[in-house]
Amino acid sequence: MKLLIALLFPVILSCSSIAEDKRPDEFPVVSYNNLEVSNFNLKISAAMNNGEKWVYHPLLVIQEYRKIADAGFISILLSNDRVENPLNSTITVVEEGYPDDSVRGQWLQFHLGRENSESAWKIKEIRQANLCGRMNSPKEFSKELCP
Repeated sequence: MKLLIALLFPVILSCSSIAEDKRPDEFPVVSYNNLEVSNFNLKISAAMNNGEKWVYHPLLVIQEYRKIADAGFISILLSNDRVENPLNSTITVVEEGYPDDSVRGQWLQFHLGRENSESAWKIKEIRQANLCGRMNSPKEFSKELCP
């Protein structure tokens, strides 16, 4: 039994190390879809009129738009146009490890803006791409649907 475990242990370790060839946030984004934002911006305006505070923080705005998935890997990168009182913000969310055979993960990039430091954030653009999980799928994010 000890011999069987000693023989199988290196095989198990090597399988897990080749299952993911690199982090999903390192895969290229070759194409993406633009998602519709006007209805959500109406929701932001209504929330601002109701005194809701989430409309003043870009991370809370994107979380209100779409809850972050329960995935094995989540990367969130926030980039502002300036340090104090930014007027434009880009948030990139990479999720990987979906419990789905065909879709391995998703890349979302939110472009937000506001008129001044006192106003609510609005979504200018949302880009979305998928990372397919099948063995022969290309290792890139694409707007193409996964087989």
